[in-house]
Amino acid sequence: MKDRYRILILLVIFIIMVYQLQRRGKEEYQKDSLLLKNNFKMEGIVDSFYVSNNHCFAVIYLNVFQSNVKYFNPKKENNYFPYAINDGKAEIYTQVCASQIDVGDSVLIDSNYRTVYFKTKSIGNHQGEINFVQGDIGYIKEKSKLFPENFIKK
Repeated sequence: MKDRYRILILLVIFIIMVYQLQRRGKEEYQKDSLLLKNNFKMEGIVDSFYVSNNHCFAVIYLNVFQSNVKYFNPKKENNYFPYAINDGKAEIYTQVCASQIDVGDSVLIDSNYRTVYFKTKSIGNHQGEINFVQGDIGYIKEKSKLFPENFIKK
């Protein structure tokens, strides 16, 4: 009988923990969404890119692009935005695999919708979500041409 109560209590504790984690994750997502809604838009052609072995994370370089912003430093306080612009060049930091993108493909970012659209020759059009950069800071520091000094591992 004691074991039944222990199992039941452990199950209830586990359910409460999962609920709390989900709630905190949702709150964090909503907070990030508010910060990312900064009216940033950019459209350009992929000049080159590097894809890491860590869940298809990429640093994408754009030399030909249009944006409603001329300069954007990705580091804002403790957050790293998924895009940067400096000296007529742009970078995007996002989840995309090497087989999903190629040089010459078009990329469109709309921060208000947290989306990145890829218009590709090889697999057609597809869409991804932009998020603050977190786990791939070291990779961006290695590959960034615009702001490598900003990306310091925490």
